[in-house]
Amino acid sequence: MTMTSPPTVFIFGLGFTGSRLAQMLINRGWRVRGTRRDPQHPMPVGQELPKSVEVFRFAAGEPIDDPDRAFDGITHVVSTIAVIGGSDPVLAAHGKALAATGAWAGYVSATSVYTEADGGWVTEDSEAKPISRRGQLRRQAEQDWQDMMQAEVFRAAGIYGAGRSAFQALLSGTARIIRKPGHLFNRIHVTDLARIIMTAMETPSPRRILNCADGHAAEAGEVVRTAAAMLGVDAPLAVDFADADMSEMARSFYATARCVDSRRLKTELNLDLLYPDYHTGLAAVLEEEQKLGLIPKGVS
Repeated sequence: MTMTSPPTVFIFGLGFTGSRLAQMLINRGWRVRGTRRDPQHPMPVGQELPKSVEVFRFAAGEPIDDPDRAFDGITHVVSTIAVIGGSDPVLAAHGKALAATGAWAGYVSATSVYTEADGGWVTEDSEAKPISRRGQLRRQAEQDWQDMMQAEVFRAAGIYGAGRSAFQALLSGTARIIRKPGHLFNRIHVTDLARIIMTAMETPSPRRILNCADGHAAEAGEVVRTAAAMLGVDAPLAVDFADADMSEMARSFYATARCVDSRRLKTELNLDLLYPDYHTGLAAVLEEEQKLGLIPKGVS
């Protein structure tokens, strides 16, 4: 692939992760284009895009109106969009056009693609035969991106950051603690996830798979209780998993358990996480949410 100067990235899904990646790449001098379902709708606080980002409308079943202009000269493409309606919406709409660009490609997947590990550790070499339908569709999308675009795959754990945190759940009254002993999972701060993708873009390796997770697997209730203590509020009472009223999607999250090994980030990218555990991550989120005015004065 011939690089232009500066490089130009097209990000499908300028949402929570995509907007953070866009901001960081702009700061490094990249040109950034991308998509939103509704470009006219205001971005959430903290996710505002730099004015230089060129935004195109895109949704499942509604391709970009002018793909020739959108993809002209792109050197990199990233998709943060999950499977919708049983297939990957980006490849369904624009796969052939994107492949023709010869651009480096990255697909943000999820750790749900791994086979049930009963709380054990998984690495990038672990079996990826998920038991959930959602995980199966994710795995198929990974393979499609690799086959069509030689894409690098980023298997993200639970993504959190300012605006999507245990603090916001506590303040809105939506925080819950589901008691299921031994149900451990990892997280990844959105800034670290963006750093991982950006570093991989600068040191490419076709079809590479990287786990994007902190090094501290923990029960969800542990995180909520820690956040509550940091805010100085009461944590919600725990509810047994068997008695909890949950959606099928939420229940599927508790159906599997695994701890995610992400040491390959160091060996492949020479990258250390800024937030290697939820304690450091929550502290950073609290500070950022206070600066953004997402946490009322007098709290914490």
